Amino acid sequence: MIFRDRTDAGRRLAELIKPMRLERPVVLGIPRGGVPVAAEVARALGAELGVIVARKLGAPGEPELAIGAITAEGACYLDEETVAMSGASDAYIAAEKERQQREAARREALFDSHRRPALRGRNVVVVDDGVATGSTVIAALRAVKAAGAARVIVAVPVGPPRTIERLRQEADDVVCLRVEPRFFAVGQFYEQFEQVPDEEIVRILRSFAPVAVDPSRDFTVFRGEGRLRGRFTTPAGNGPFPAVIFVHGLGSSKESPRNVVIAEALVDCGIASVLFDLSGHGESTGSPDDGLSAYVDDLRAVYAWTELQPEVDPARLGIAGSSLGAVVAIEAVIKRKVRPAAMVLRAPPARPEQFAQLDVPSLLLIGSEDPLLAEATAGARRSGCVELSIVEGAGHLFEEPGALEEARKRTVAWFERFLLPQAGLPGLGRVRQPAGEEI
Repeated sequence: MIFRDRTDAGRRLAELIKPMRLERPVVLGIPRGGVPVAAEVARALGAELGVIVARKLGAPGEPELAIGAITAEGACYLDEETVAMSGASDAYIAAEKERQQREAARREALFDSHRRPALRGRNVVVVDDGVATGSTVIAALRAVKAAGAARVIVAVPVGPPRTIERLRQEADDVVCLRVEPRFFAVGQFYEQFEQVPDEEIVRILRSFAPVAVDPSRDFTVFRGEGRLRGRFTTPAGNGPFPAVIFVHGLGSSKESPRNVVIAEALVDCGIASVLFDLSGHGESTGSPDDGLSAYVDDLRAVYAWTELQPEVDPARLGIAGSSLGAVVAIEAVIKRKVRPAAMVLRAPPARPEQFAQLDVPSLLLIGSEDPLLAEATAGARRSGCVELSIVEGAGHLFEEPGALEEARKRTVAWFERFLLPQAGLPGLGRVRQPAGEEI
């Protein structure tokens, strides 16, 4: 079976997929060549169309030899046999993953990635124009499954038996028109197999009905073998926006009502919010006993993910940490894991000497009835970058009437000051004493 071109291949694939009678399907093409194929499948199914970019991880000295692949979300596949054969070191693999993940994010932004349909609970068809090793498709599948798809189907016109079998281990279903033992390259099965320009991909995507854009979307960040689940919300209008990453306390999650209230207020004033579950909390994997260093690595991974989002201005990132989450933020800054433009630290159980090492404008927000007040006051006095803000009558959890509202207003004002250009002010200098409060 030889295909006339990618349009022909897509139409033939669609004929095999239509009998599945998928409800509310989403079709994702892997650029470049997979998008024209995916477009025909999406038209036949009456489905939404989007892209998912997966980049090959090249071998040392042989960039065309794939030792694996990675997506913009960090979903990764490594072919251990090829890794061993190539002699790639752990340091090389880490650097190559970071480089290719950034390029994947750049290309998704180029291809209008914000219009990708929601995947949670959906039937998702991942399409390419053919597979050789299958590395990029496997990485894409892992990203789609991590995003909460109910069923994941691979659809490719052609591939070798070994690769197709490998895909069957990753996907719920595999649709392949031609499983070819004498496989050398995808192009040998097409009469016309020209390169697909970036402009053509954008044109194809925009030829479909616009996807209703939800300002909030769930995301997954891969850290080692673990997965961190989060929610990213953008303001109305066009970005890039400043963004604030929230770090919750021990035993809490991204659903913390106090953080959610403050995050919503920030979005209303033009600042995107990122709420996520630390390891072992909420929907994230791992153990809550992993300790502070693991939580710092969690924050670093989510911070790096946020920097890559096309809707975000990476120069205007803030961190809002509460209780233990505030200590995580402090440690991440001290250890140079992250470099935010500003922070708000709500009721952190931190030592005074930790505050002394901070060099990021930080609002230390604490209740007058919090047992940690004395240490917080001492810590603020030791740093020229920390401003103490005491909420009268509030305890550690800010549960008293009016306490959370006051915390919300002060948090929003702080981030408006440092993250919004029209409200921004130069550096903090020494600790400023808020009116009516003693430091």
